[in-house]
Amino acid sequence: MTHEEMLEEAEKRVEENIKRAVELDTEIEEAAMKAVKKLYDENSDALQQLAEIERQELINEALEELNAIVLGGQNTREFYLSVSHIRNVLERLK
Repeated sequence: MTHEEMLEEAEKRVEENIKRAVELDTEIEEAAMKAVKKLYDENSDALQQLAEIERQELINEALEELNAIVLGGQNTREFYLSVSHIRNVLERLK
């Protein structure tokens, strides 16, 4: 085998290796997506419950800030922070 033939063979092997690596990457990605979908399907009720719990916690935080405003006794900075927190909670709940 000549030097040129060895270079051609090496180039061919590199191309084949790259092609196989891309195929493996695609297979791994598809398997990962399948696993994620399976987990989501198996746990969708729990995920929905968790989302509702988080939503209720946000609402409770906002209500605590409102209570602090209604009770008074806050300085200007504390009042601003309470209002900002309530606004952030409402934005997240949109």
